[in-house]
Amino acid sequence: MPRNTKQRREEIYQKILNENSVRITDLTHQFQVSSETIRKDISILEQQQLISKKHGIAEINQDYNQLPLDIKIGENSQLKQNIAKKALDYIQDHSIVFLDPGSTTLALCKYLPLKKNLTIVTNSLAIAQMVSQTKHELLFLGGKLQKKGMSMIGVFALQTLEKIQIDTAFMGCDGFYQTGGPTTFSLEEVLIKQQVLTKSKQKILLCDSTKFSKQGTYTFARFSDYDVLITNPISNEQRKLCEGIKRIEIAK
Repeated sequence: MPRNTKQRREEIYQKILNENSVRITDLTHQFQVSSETIRKDISILEQQQLISKKHGIAEINQDYNQLPLDIKIGENSQLKQNIAKKALDYIQDHSIVFLDPGSTTLALCKYLPLKKNLTIVTNSLAIAQMVSQTKHELLFLGGKLQKKGMSMIGVFALQTLEKIQIDTAFMGCDGFYQTGGPTTFSLEEVLIKQQVLTKSKQKILLCDSTKFSKQGTYTFARFSDYDVLITNPISNEQRKLCEGIKRIEIAK
């Protein structure tokens, strides 16, 4: 598939994600291609069960878009969508990807059908449910259920992680204001996050810009443990808070 075709379909899907529904004729004008080309793009996205088409309108597949277990992206949703789209660039087809529990990694789930033959590893019930609706392989960590975050923790989850080699890990946090590294409010999640870091070739921290003014109770890593931080536009002062990280990507 030519690169421009792939990019156009990704942009069409992102537009439908952001607006919930768009007129197909409007897509033809926006992307300046023939109606036949747009119809083919829509057909491909529909075959992937990302969208549905009704009476000249393409809309998000509501069964797939429904956030499970009452977990919602909520505030700063557009910021998180921008981060998720940028994060997609770091996922290679046919790779093993870990997704940490969290609203930004949950946003990334919506874009996974644009990739091929992934194996998704997660301890998040919400993410597992969304991935189960795609064609990707799912490895869901067992263990004790932490009800507040609806994630699996404990010795069983750790033992499973020990046997898995992860290509790319996407992780969130509860903030890092003057902490020297990302933090979490959950002591039980610290060991899971640290195990993921040791098992992953590429480690990426996802956080919207509000996390620069927040902090959790427990620091679980140093910034130097991460290869990339993907966030929204930030100030020079905010950049200083995460010194040591190898690369900062700004999602606009």
